[in-house]
Amino acid sequence: MPVSLPHQLDQFGGVIVESSALSNSALDFEKGLQDLLMVARDAEKNLIWLTLSSEQGEWVPVALKLGFEFHNCHAQEVTLICRLSDQSFAPFAPTHTIGTGAIVINKKNELLVMRDTWSNYRGFKLPGGYLEQGERIETAVTREVLEETGIETQFEGVLGIRTRHPVQFGKSNMYIVCRLTPLSEQIVITDTDEVAEARWMPMDEYLHDANVHPFNRQMVTELKDCAGLQPYEAKNVFAPHTMQEVFFAKG
Repeated sequence: MPVSLPHQLDQFGGVIVESSALSNSALDFEKGLQDLLMVARDAEKNLIWLTLSSEQGEWVPVALKLGFEFHNCHAQEVTLICRLSDQSFAPFAPTHTIGTGAIVINKKNELLVMRDTWSNYRGFKLPGGYLEQGERIETAVTREVLEETGIETQFEGVLGIRTRHPVQFGKSNMYIVCRLTPLSEQIVITDTDEVAEARWMPMDEYLHDANVHPFNRQMVTELKDCAGLQPYEAKNVFAPHTMQEVFFAKG
Protein backbone atom coordinates (compact mmCIF):
# COMPACT_ATOMS: atom_id res chain seq x y z
CA MET A 1 0.00 0.00 0.00
CA PRO A 2 1.42 3.40 -0.96
CA VAL A 3 2.39 5.71 1.92
CA SER A 4 2.03 9.17 0.43
CA LEU A 5 3.13 12.48 1.89
CA PRO A 6 0.84 14.20 4.43
CA HIS A 7 -1.61 16.36 2.51
CA GLN A 8 -4.97 18.11 2.40
CA LEU A 9 -7.57 18.37 -0.35
CA ASP A 10 -9.00 21.66 -1.58
CA GLN A 11 -12.40 22.39 -3.10
CA PHE A 12 -10.99 22.68 -6.63
CA GLY A 13 -9.74 19.13 -6.99
CA GLY A 14 -6.30 20.03 -5.75
CA VAL A 15 -3.95 18.27 -3.36
CA ILE A 16 -1.88 20.43 -0.99
CA VAL A 17 1.20 18.82 0.51
CA GLU A 18 1.69 19.66 4.20
CA SER A 19 5.36 20.52 3.90
CA SER A 20 5.81 21.35 7.58
CA ALA A 21 4.97 17.72 8.43
CA LEU A 22 7.55 16.17 6.11
CA SER A 23 10.46 14.13 7.43
CA ASN A 24 14.04 15.24 6.85
CA SER A 25 14.86 12.25 4.67
CA ALA A 26 15.32 12.89 0.95
CA LEU A 27 14.61 9.22 0.23
CA ASP A 28 11.36 9.33 2.23
CA PHE A 29 10.38 12.52 0.40
CA GLU A 30 10.92 11.04 -3.06
CA LYS A 31 9.11 7.80 -2.23
CA GLY A 32 6.24 9.65 -0.55
CA LEU A 33 5.88 12.04 -3.49
CA GLN A 34 5.80 9.14 -5.96
CA ASP A 35 3.07 7.49 -3.89
CA LEU A 36 1.10 10.73 -3.64
CA LEU A 37 1.19 11.13 -7.42
CA MET A 38 -0.24 7.64 -7.83
CA VAL A 39 -2.97 8.21 -5.22
CA ALA A 40 -3.91 11.59 -6.69
CA ARG A 41 -4.17 10.24 -10.23
CA ASP A 42 -6.28 7.30 -9.08
CA ALA A 43 -8.61 9.78 -7.34
CA GLU A 44 -8.76 11.91 -10.54
CA LYS A 45 -7.39 15.02 -8.85
CA ASN A 46 -6.32 18.01 -10.92
CA LEU A 47 -3.26 19.48 -9.26
CA ILE A 48 -0.71 18.87 -6.55
CA TRP A 49 0.64 21.95 -4.75
CA LEU A 50 4.05 21.62 -3.11
CA THR A 51 5.63 24.46 -1.13
CA LEU A 52 9.20 23.93 0.04
CA SER A 53 11.08 26.16 2.47
CA SER A 54 14.67 27.26 1.89
CA GLU A 55 15.75 24.49 4.27
CA GLN A 56 13.98 21.96 2.00
CA GLY A 57 15.53 23.36 -1.18
CA GLU A 58 17.51 20.19 -1.90
CA TRP A 59 14.20 18.47 -2.69
CA VAL A 60 13.37 20.80 -5.58
CA PRO A 61 15.27 18.68 -8.18
CA VAL A 62 13.40 15.60 -6.93
CA ALA A 63 10.04 17.27 -7.53
CA LEU A 64 11.12 18.54 -10.96
CA LYS A 65 12.22 15.03 -11.93
CA LEU A 66 8.75 13.72 -11.02
CA GLY A 67 6.94 16.21 -13.25
CA PHE A 68 6.49 19.27 -11.05
CA GLU A 69 7.04 22.79 -12.37
CA PHE A 70 7.71 26.14 -10.70
CA HIS A 71 4.69 28.26 -9.81
CA ASN A 72 5.84 31.11 -7.55
CA CYS A 73 8.70 32.04 -5.29
CA HIS A 74 9.15 34.12 -2.13
CA ALA A 75 12.21 35.01 -0.09
CA GLN A 76 12.13 31.85 2.03
CA GLU A 77 10.05 29.39 0.01
CA VAL A 78 9.17 28.17 -3.47
CA THR A 79 5.89 26.65 -4.65
CA LEU A 80 5.76 23.98 -7.34
CA ILE A 81 2.77 22.34 -8.98
CA CYS A 82 2.12 19.10 -10.83
CA ARG A 83 -0.70 19.15 -13.37
CA LEU A 84 -2.41 15.77 -13.34
CA SER A 85 -4.51 16.37 -16.47
CA ASP A 86 -4.49 18.54 -19.57
CA GLN A 87 -7.42 20.49 -18.15
CA SER A 88 -5.67 21.36 -14.88
CA PHE A 89 -5.79 25.10 -14.17
CA ALA A 90 -3.54 26.84 -11.68
CA PRO A 91 -4.13 30.58 -11.14
CA PHE A 92 -0.78 32.30 -11.32
CA ALA A 93 0.31 34.55 -8.51
CA PRO A 94 1.34 37.22 -8.75
CA THR A 95 0.14 38.66 -12.06
CA HIS A 96 0.75 42.33 -11.14
CA THR A 97 2.96 44.64 -9.21
CA ILE A 98 0.89 47.43 -7.64
CA GLY A 99 1.86 51.05 -7.16
CA THR A 100 0.01 54.09 -5.86
CA GLY A 101 0.01 57.77 -6.70
CA ALA A 102 -1.52 60.59 -4.67
CA ILE A 103 -3.40 63.68 -5.79
CA VAL A 104 -2.99 66.01 -2.82
CA ILE A 105 -4.38 69.54 -3.25
CA ASN A 106 -4.19 72.22 -0.56
CA LYS A 107 -6.54 75.14 0.08
CA LYS A 108 -4.50 77.34 -2.28
CA ASN A 109 -5.26 74.94 -5.16
CA GLU A 110 -1.65 73.80 -5.18
CA LEU A 111 -0.70 70.24 -6.09
CA LEU A 112 1.86 68.28 -4.07
CA VAL A 113 4.53 67.02 -6.48
CA MET A 114 8.04 65.58 -6.36
CA ARG A 115 11.05 64.65 -8.47
CA ASP A 116 13.18 61.59 -7.81
CA THR A 117 16.95 61.30 -8.03
CA TRP A 118 17.28 58.03 -9.92
CA SER A 119 15.14 58.57 -13.04
CA ASN A 120 16.03 60.24 -16.32
CA TYR A 121 12.60 61.88 -16.20
CA ARG A 122 13.14 65.41 -14.89
CA GLY A 123 9.53 66.62 -14.67
CA PHE A 124 7.48 66.68 -11.49
CA LYS A 125 5.19 63.76 -10.71
CA LEU A 126 2.75 62.66 -8.05
CA PRO A 127 4.21 61.25 -4.83
CA GLY A 128 3.60 57.54 -4.32
CA GLY A 129 5.16 54.11 -4.58
CA TYR A 130 4.73 50.36 -4.39
CA LEU A 131 2.54 48.45 -1.98
CA GLU A 132 4.38 46.20 0.43
CA GLN A 133 3.31 42.59 0.97
CA GLY A 134 -0.12 42.52 2.63
CA GLU A 135 -0.35 46.31 2.80
CA ARG A 136 -3.63 48.18 2.30
CA ILE A 137 -3.91 50.73 -0.51
CA GLU A 138 -4.83 53.44 1.99
CA THR A 139 -1.85 52.63 4.19
CA ALA A 140 0.59 52.45 1.29
CA VAL A 141 -0.29 55.74 -0.36
CA THR A 142 -0.35 57.78 2.87
CA ARG A 143 2.95 56.16 3.92
CA GLU A 144 4.61 56.94 0.59
CA VAL A 145 3.47 60.58 0.65
CA LEU A 146 4.84 61.01 4.17
CA GLU A 147 8.14 59.32 3.33
CA GLU A 148 8.71 61.34 0.15
CA THR A 149 7.42 64.77 1.19
CA GLY A 150 6.92 64.82 4.97
CA ILE A 151 3.25 65.74 4.48
CA GLU A 152 0.65 64.08 6.72
CA THR A 153 -2.52 63.21 4.81
CA GLN A 154 -5.98 61.70 5.14
CA PHE A 155 -7.13 59.13 2.60
CA GLU A 156 -10.33 60.08 0.73
CA GLY A 157 -10.81 57.63 -2.13
CA VAL A 158 -9.58 55.88 -5.29
CA LEU A 159 -9.74 58.11 -8.36
CA GLY A 160 -8.40 55.97 -11.18
CA ILE A 161 -6.43 52.91 -12.27
CA ARG A 162 -3.84 52.49 -15.01
CA THR A 163 -2.34 49.16 -16.09
CA ARG A 164 0.70 48.38 -18.25
CA HIS A 165 2.12 45.12 -19.59
CA PRO A 166 4.81 43.90 -19.50
CA VAL A 167 6.77 45.88 -16.92
CA GLN A 168 8.98 44.02 -14.42
CA PHE A 169 9.86 40.33 -14.88
CA GLY A 170 7.20 39.92 -17.58
CA LYS A 171 4.40 40.88 -15.18
CA SER A 172 1.80 43.64 -15.47
CA ASN A 173 1.81 46.78 -13.35
CA MET A 174 -1.25 48.43 -11.84
CA TYR A 175 -1.08 52.08 -10.81
CA ILE A 176 -3.83 53.24 -8.44
CA VAL A 177 -4.40 56.99 -8.18
CA CYS A 178 -5.89 58.18 -4.89
CA ARG A 179 -7.21 61.43 -3.45
CA LEU A 180 -5.66 62.54 -0.18
CA THR A 181 -6.38 65.61 1.94
CA PRO A 182 -3.30 67.32 3.40
CA LEU A 183 -3.18 67.62 7.19
CA SER A 184 0.09 69.57 7.17
CA GLU A 185 1.80 72.02 4.81
CA GLN A 186 5.53 72.04 5.54
CA ILE A 187 7.53 69.83 3.21
CA VAL A 188 10.37 67.88 4.85
CA ILE A 189 12.54 65.62 2.69
CA THR A 190 14.33 62.98 4.72
CA ASP A 191 15.15 60.48 1.96
CA THR A 192 17.58 62.53 -0.10
CA ASP A 193 18.85 59.38 -1.83
CA GLU A 194 15.47 58.97 -3.55
CA VAL A 195 13.82 62.40 -3.53
CA ALA A 196 15.53 65.30 -5.31
CA GLU A 197 12.78 67.87 -4.72
CA ALA A 198 9.21 68.18 -3.47
CA ARG A 199 6.99 71.23 -3.60
CA TRP A 200 3.50 72.64 -3.70
CA MET A 201 2.96 73.65 -7.34
CA PRO A 202 0.10 75.89 -8.51
CA MET A 203 -2.36 73.71 -10.41
CA ASP A 204 -2.26 75.77 -13.62
CA GLU A 205 1.53 75.73 -13.60
CA TYR A 206 1.61 71.94 -13.34
CA LEU A 207 -0.98 71.43 -16.06
CA HIS A 208 0.97 73.64 -18.47
CA ASP A 209 4.51 72.55 -17.60
CA ALA A 210 6.04 71.04 -20.74
CA ASN A 211 8.49 69.05 -18.59
CA VAL A 212 5.62 67.12 -17.01
CA HIS A 213 4.71 63.93 -18.88
CA PRO A 214 1.54 64.44 -20.98
CA PHE A 215 -0.15 61.45 -19.32
CA ASN A 216 0.44 62.92 -15.87
CA ARG A 217 -1.07 66.23 -16.96
CA GLN A 218 -4.06 64.47 -18.53
CA MET A 219 -4.54 62.35 -15.41
CA VAL A 220 -4.56 65.32 -13.04
CA THR A 221 -6.83 67.31 -15.38
CA GLU A 222 -9.42 64.53 -15.43
CA LEU A 223 -9.25 63.58 -11.76
CA LYS A 224 -8.54 66.76 -9.77
CA ASP A 225 -12.24 67.49 -9.15
CA CYS A 226 -13.46 63.89 -8.78
CA ALA A 227 -14.54 62.19 -5.58
CA GLY A 228 -13.90 58.72 -7.00
CA LEU A 229 -14.57 55.42 -5.27
CA GLN A 230 -15.10 55.83 -1.55
CA PRO A 231 -13.94 53.47 1.22
CA TYR A 232 -16.80 51.25 2.36
CA GLU A 233 -17.03 49.07 5.43
CA ALA A 234 -18.38 45.71 4.32
CA LYS A 235 -20.64 44.11 6.91
CA ASN A 236 -21.07 40.71 5.24
CA VAL A 237 -17.98 38.68 4.47
CA PHE A 238 -18.57 35.37 2.67
CA ALA A 239 -15.01 34.36 1.85
CA PRO A 240 -12.79 32.66 4.42
CA HIS A 241 -10.09 35.29 4.00
CA THR A 242 -9.99 38.74 5.59
CA MET A 243 -11.47 41.46 3.37
CA GLN A 244 -8.78 44.12 3.25
CA GLU A 245 -10.50 47.07 1.56
CA VAL A 246 -13.73 47.82 -0.28
CA PHE A 247 -14.36 50.86 -2.49
CA PHE A 248 -17.80 51.74 -3.90
CA ALA A 249 -18.95 54.59 -6.11
CA LYS A 250 -21.39 56.95 -4.44
CA GLY A 251 -24.06 58.45 -6.67
